[in-house]
Amino acid sequence: MQRNVEVFMAGEKVKQLSVLYDTPQHAQKFIDLAKRSGTCRDLRIRAKAALVDEKGRTIINPKTKMPVIGWADWSPEIAKVA
Repeated sequence: MQRNVEVFMAGEKVKQLSVLYDTPQHAQKFIDLAKRSGTCRDLRIRAKAALVDEKGRTIINPKTKMPVIGWADWSPEIAKVA
């Protein structure tokens, strides 16, 4: 178990924690609990969404003509718009 934790903490790849924390409210509760209980790194709520460039325009895949989907930081302000 400790070896697995060290591998996750050393990595930079974004991973979904669990389907149990698939809503922002549950994820925020987990983050608050983890921060109080000890060492944690890079805890933030992210969601799969259409990626945008620095000008705020959606990035379009030239081959498929569809928006590029990836991990984006989630914030309550974004959720109110959607």
